[in-house]
Amino acid sequence: MRVPIDGLPVFGPASALVTIVEFTDYQCPYCARAESRIQTLKQTYGDDVRIAIAAHPLPMHENARAAALAAFAAAEQGKMEEMHAHLFAHANALDDAGLAKAAADVGLDVARFEAARRGPNAAAALAQAEALAKTAGVKGTPTFFVNGRRVIGAQPIETFKTMIDEELARARALVASGTKRTDVYAKILESAAPLAPATEPGGEACGAGEGECGKGKEGEGPSEQKFDVRVDGLPLRGFARAPITIVVFGDFECPFSAREEGTLRELEQSYAGKVRVAFKNRPLPMHEHARLAAKAAIAAGAQGKFWEYHDVLFAHTHDLDRASLDKYAKDLGLDMARFARDIASADVEARIAADEAEAKALGVEGTPTTFVNGRRVIGAQPLTIFTAAVDRALTEAK
Repeated sequence: MRVPIDGLPVFGPASALVTIVEFTDYQCPYCARAESRIQTLKQTYGDDVRIAIAAHPLPMHENARAAALAAFAAAEQGKMEEMHAHLFAHANALDDAGLAKAAADVGLDVARFEAARRGPNAAAALAQAEALAKTAGVKGTPTFFVNGRRVIGAQPIETFKTMIDEELARARALVASGTKRTDVYAKILESAAPLAPATEPGGEACGAGEGECGKGKEGEGPSEQKFDVRVDGLPLRGFARAPITIVVFGDFECPFSAREEGTLRELEQSYAGKVRVAFKNRPLPMHEHARLAAKAAIAAGAQGKFWEYHDVLFAHTHDLDRASLDKYAKDLGLDMARFARDIASADVEARIAADEAEAKALGVEGTPTTFVNGRRVIGAQPLTIFTAAVDRALTEAK
């Protein structure tokens, strides 16, 4: 595809033989995962590869746009590459205070940075990147173009290496035939197809018009059909005899499940004594640590600390490796020998399998999927949707 990079910030030399255009969102967990692979590729291929950044903040990520503007503001002081890396390393701190700290951490003049990220240059740079995304049919993030060849999602590093090796061979042939290294990308664009929407299948990607790690549209209300969702044996949060039971099928690595947790907390405060919450595990295959995190939460629950552990996991959706899970358990004062045995037990795996079987029976595909007195709500919907669902359920319960 003919993907121009004029005006985009570029990391790497103009003489690079392979140009990767990266459409990214600093609050997208898959972009963060892909970014680590891109850094490995830069180390592997050195000056043969350069990266052009096209920020594409998605509407579902509340701080993504501000982070993108911050990156462009850093570019005005020659520090975009440093800021780019810092934003991904601190994706949970992209509010105004976090961005100001990021500027100081990478050595920017903070006052100048604050003015620049709210100024016309950063806005114009972002508008250019978003216009390019629209022209290229980029919907989800991350999306890459490797010398014009589209790669959708956080694909395995081998996928990128195979494509880069093929493009290096093509580029070296051009150089051997007389094309200057600095002209290779322009030469490739001459024979590339015009930009068009994607037709090939994607990998792990945020967005593409979805409101969760699965399916569902923002503002979509609860189903008319009522489902029988079991809660016996589950840890419950709230008044045990509350008239409204909310059952969440969630994934501890899903950013939308984490977002919904904040909404549910607000709901519980507004309907104190009238709402109770139960949690069922639906770890998605696309999330490499989700299943282990689910086992850890059940193991914590065996020691009476499910909700405390549940809260810690959603506060650290980017840090769910085994070492982190053990640290959270230790911080909560759990018996670590018992915790380790429970994580590895067949009973815990069976609990997750039972939740997954029920999810399938109830038509739960993505996370979060929530049932309010049996009525299904798909995705991390706004508080107003849940408020309306609870009000309706309270009326029905009278």
